[in-house]
Amino acid sequence: MPQRITAKYKTVADGGGYRFLFYCDVSDAHVCTTKEIYRGESEEKALLAAWQAEGQGHFNRCRKCGRWVIDAVYNAEVLECVECAPYEGDPNFCKSCGQRIEAPSKICPACGKKLIYEGV
Repeated sequence: MPQRITAKYKTVADGGGYRFLFYCDVSDAHVCTTKEIYRGESEEKALLAAWQAEGQGHFNRCRKCGRWVIDAVYNAEVLECVECAPYEGDPNFCKSCGQRIEAPSKICPACGKKLIYEGV
């Protein structure tokens, strides 16, 4: 399966052009919406321009699977997403919503999802 050039996105037609909403490939969190309206010969060219100008800087790319992810679900020690390289110790952030975890817990205090510990 070929890797995508951008993170997950939604397109919104706006004034003869497009705005794009970009989402984390692992957590599905909404990361950013383009401020500019992008026009191009095609929607795909407008998307690539928007990604390069406004989207890509908000993401890390997993070197193993190629998904685009936010810092909260990116294991920077090995340059991979937490799906490919789970954290070894207690997580500092919830992989589902990005909430900072202040004290060890099994459940995220913000979204109620199970936290990943020791890769499980």
